[in-house]
Amino acid sequence: MSIVKDYFSRITKNAKPWEIVWWWILRCIMIFGILDSIFGFTSLGGRPMMVKQMAANLVGMFAWEICQAMSKKNFMRYLPSYIQDVSVLGFFMASFCGAYINLYYSFRFYDLIFHIFGGAAGALFGYEALTAMQHRDKVRSHVPFVVIAAFGFSFICGNAWEIVEFVLDQFFGSDAQHWCYQEAQNAAATYGKDFLANPHIIPHVINESLWGEGWTEATFDYRWALMDTMEDIVCNTIGGAIVYVVLLVWPYHHTGKNNVNNLYTDVVTEKKSKKKELVTK
Repeated sequence: MSIVKDYFSRITKNAKPWEIVWWWILRCIMIFGILDSIFGFTSLGGRPMMVKQMAANLVGMFAWEICQAMSKKNFMRYLPSYIQDVSVLGFFMASFCGAYINLYYSFRFYDLIFHIFGGAAGALFGYEALTAMQHRDKVRSHVPFVVIAAFGFSFICGNAWEIVEFVLDQFFGSDAQHWCYQEAQNAAATYGKDFLANPHIIPHVINESLWGEGWTEATFDYRWALMDTMEDIVCNTIGGAIVYVVLLVWPYHHTGKNNVNNLYTDVVTEKKSKKKELVTK
């Protein structure tokens, strides 16, 4: 019982009241979207295929609280609560706004904006993760190394997610890369006249001058999954690069009174002296 009490005490101590309210507002909206997808309360509902994605992202909206239940040896327990302020919005944007409300199809620039946001959030998480490791291990680190590692974390996560999307589409019949022609036809019928909507179905012309001898001229419509993936990777990188530059200018955990390196100067000196003593002996 004391373990549970300590856990909730840790959450309320490390998270501000407005943050908890913010998290639960978005979670409750997400839960409504899941129920509507199952039972079809509104015109947006009645799409059971959305439930798995939204349910998985709902679990992700509890990530920081899950981290607080981990051992003190796990660096993720030292992450600040504001990381969840950002991540809960990201999960909400991905599932509720993008998939449930269908902004991926109805708003031309939504996916690009979302991936820039995701790249930036990934770099911030990488920076906080490295700082959390410093707190756990009580070590110092050079700022350029921490910042470039934060950018690298964002880049790796962004590319890993594109691989996940490819696997989901190829083996589980999802439409994460927006390749599904039927989905594109449905979106074109609904949003086709809207200038700000995605160009759902892309016309393409085949002829001998472009494709070589033996091809007859023809026009067909198709979805360009590769273009979606490459745009996502570029936007993820842009978001991560923006935060990389910001952190180079203002590494907020490694400057001024918040400088984490200064907290462990004595610890590092003590470790070095002990090593020197052992070598001398």
